Amino acid sequence: MNQRILWRLSGLAFLALVLWGPVFATVFELVNPNPDQLTVYLLNKGLFAVALLCVLAKWNGLRGYGFKRGRSWWFLLPGAPILLLTALVGMSPESQYGLSMAAALGWILVSIFVAIGEEGLFRGLLWRALEKRGMLTTSLLTSVLFGAAHLLGLFTSIPWEIVASQAVFATGGAMMFAAVRLVSGSLLGPICLHALFDSAAILAAGGVQEMFEDTMTVGRLLIPGVVFFIWGLVCVLVIRRRRRTTKARSSATEVAQHA
Repeated sequence: MNQRILWRLSGLAFLALVLWGPVFATVFELVNPNPDQLTVYLLNKGLFAVALLCVLAKWNGLRGYGFKRGRSWWFLLPGAPILLLTALVGMSPESQYGLSMAAALGWILVSIFVAIGEEGLFRGLLWRALEKRGMLTTSLLTSVLFGAAHLLGLFTSIPWEIVASQAVFATGGAMMFAAVRLVSGSLLGPICLHALFDSAAILAAGGVQEMFEDTMTVGRLLIPGVVFFIWGLVCVLVIRRRRRTTKARSSATEVAQHA
């Protein structure tokens, strides 16, 4: 696909992500003055994910953006920290788990929609637009932009320190998901890990809004966020070095064969 079209699509999709949530919430509240939190999130995140998939399918096909079977299960290695944190969240004695089965399934579906929409945009469309700049630059830029997108919470009633710590956590998680994408060659790994963690966190808190009511949330986001970023960065650097070494050996072998 033409690089200019990729950049335009990326810009429009990012703008849509920024504007969609507030616009949808405003319109939905006009229709239903007392909306149910789960219903709002299901429609909001679901419609965005479906719309993005339709756009990607139209422009170059879903496989072109990473929606395909991964080439290796080794993606679990760079994704190990998020799996560990998911387990810790699930086993935490502070976890509520007071939701009904229907509500729990609804929030899991919301988590899947969020993972598809966010990974499809940042590790799919935007990744494709940036990948010619090299894996390290692509990983860093998509991660920073992903974290920056979470600063939109500053325009809500959520305390600024929680929003800032969430942005740090998102940036770190994104760096780790970038490494997962590089290893697997697919978006399915990042989507699964993203949805798994979000599901565990939301179910443990009893909802999305409830996740941001605890003042201890700042530390619980900042520390893992920094760890995730360092881990993801190291993984990306190792992957880049290994691929450069493999490419150099392959070139040397080819030269030797033609000598």
